Amino acid sequence: MDCTTKFVDRVNGQLIDKPKRAFDTNEQAISHAKMVNALPDRKFKVVAYKCKTCFKFHVGRNGNNITDKEKDKWNKPKGFTIVGKIDLNKFK
Repeated sequence: MDCTTKFVDRVNGQLIDKPKRAFDTNEQAISHAKMVNALPDRKFKVVAYKCKTCFKFHVGRNGNNITDKEKDKWNKPKGFTIVGKIDLNKFK
């Protein structure tokens, strides 16, 4: 069974059913939600949830705003920690 969500078409103002993207595991959905939340123009946080209709996992808004601190955490490169900055102008 395909799950859909309703949204208003910006061109003609009609209500349209849009298919939801389904993930087999919660980990896949969480990973996708983190990627979406890290986008620079994202305002509302999305989270993974288990669908009661298809029993798969989807990603949807939870109504909370994304803070700058959260965006910084998601965009931080993994594997090392930045401990300071070097002023390259001093090495001329």
